[in-house]
Amino acid sequence: MLFTTRRRAIITLSIFLILLLYLTRSFSILIPFSITIIALLLFYYIDASFKFNFPERFYIYIFLIFVFGTIIGADFTNFGFYYRLDFYDKILHFVGPFLLTAIMFFIINRLDITFKWKALISFGLIFGILGLFEIGEYLSDQFFGTLLQGVYTFDLVERIKLEAVLTPIDDTMQDLIYGLLGNALYVGYRSLMLFFEHRKIHP
Repeated sequence: MLFTTRRRAIITLSIFLILLLYLTRSFSILIPFSITIIALLLFYYIDASFKFNFPERFYIYIFLIFVFGTIIGADFTNFGFYYRLDFYDKILHFVGPFLLTAIMFFIINRLDITFKWKALISFGLIFGILGLFEIGEYLSDQFFGTLLQGVYTFDLVERIKLEAVLTPIDDTMQDLIYGLLGNALYVGYRSLMLFFEHRKIHP
């Protein structure tokens, strides 16, 4: 019954994205749309295969991360927030790791270890994923000529780069710092929860 509910949630989100594609009348949104659907299906597959029983809010987390990261952020024709708002990318690099750390902690929390180890492992794994993500951006820029590292202003009509707002190295370091802060914030939040729960039990 639980997985039926989640399957319906994924189908509902998929229909929403199809409607978005239809209403914008732009096929430039097709690739990020497909990536979002694949991410949701993969997340569902991992959930079902390993029997994690993720709460429904985690599916919403994944949906939001990919919608704001790939569709609203990168789509030139309709949104292009990466190119309109200099700070948009930094918000995502802060919020995304916060949400991902919540998911990772849920998984690690199953282990029979103390809280400090659960927090440390969750923190380390997510920060490692952030590092791999930045390496992926670097390799994409080097081999395919993309502009994933660095912050640039664009002419959204002609789709040409105008000037660099942040160099690739500055952008990468700031992305990691914001990701680290989001990661650490969730660990701090869980630590406070544990502290107050302990105070209730042992006033």
